[in-house]
Amino acid sequence: MQKKTTISILALAGMLLALAASLAGIFLDDGGSPYIFTSLRGQSVEIYGGRGLYQYDSIIKAVTFLGFNWATLVVILPVFVLAIILYRRGQPRGQLLLGAIFSYFAYNYLIGVMGNAYNGLFLVWTGLFSAGLFGLALVLADIDLAVLPEKLKPNFPRKSLAVYALILGIFLPVLYLAEIISAYTTAKPPATLEIYTTLELAALEIGLMTPLHLVAGVLLWQRKAWGYILVWLLAFVACMTFISLSIAYGLLYFSVQAGSLVDVIRFIVFASIASGFSLAAFKHVQA
Repeated sequence: MQKKTTISILALAGMLLALAASLAGIFLDDGGSPYIFTSLRGQSVEIYGGRGLYQYDSIIKAVTFLGFNWATLVVILPVFVLAIILYRRGQPRGQLLLGAIFSYFAYNYLIGVMGNAYNGLFLVWTGLFSAGLFGLALVLADIDLAVLPEKLKPNFPRKSLAVYALILGIFLPVLYLAEIISAYTTAKPPATLEIYTTLELAALEIGLMTPLHLVAGVLLWQRKAWGYILVWLLAFVACMTFISLSIAYGLLYFSVQAGSLVDVIRFIVFASIASGFSLAAFKHVQA
């Protein structure tokens, strides 16, 4: 009971912080006032400008986080309320969904505090990262691995989800290593480095998310309990990330006149695929 109460308190704190962060990011935004800035490595980068929270970020990073704010407000928070209700009722779906949202908070706001230019939400983002990390740890510690397979429906799409995780585990390093190796061979900074000091997202994806996807895919293929849990969490994070990027690149193309329609369509397709796998995993857990 004490652990359940602690998890519920962390969930409520995370929900309030996420609400505050997304509302602040959206309603304090003034559309920016872009200008060209030359980075220490000699790159010409378009800065978002204006007086909003993301005024010191590049246009791409500023608008990307605006997309994440909208996704949090419209999708994550309603799902968070549902997860807390189901969890308080003792339903396995609530436990797994809550763990998935905590995972998303830990992942997304770690990127924010490490990668974005310092802004007024630094402590809020740090709080969200911390709530997500420790909330996830508590949820995982509360899962009974021995009975987990019994909570899944007989037609759980195990092989499809395992292959999906393995494909993502292969795709992620290829995506980032191509740019990094090119930078090594040409002695030029990576294009996505922009004004920042390092490729924090690439490090996170190659060093953490890639091994997690590969291990999850293998374990799920072998019917190991940890495989089910990891794929569930990773599928939800991928789903929400692609939804956020779809919104972000839509804003870039239609509002900022940057990027291309192909990018928008590409991320919508990725979001649809990721959402399908995430919903399939959720649907096949016993209520």
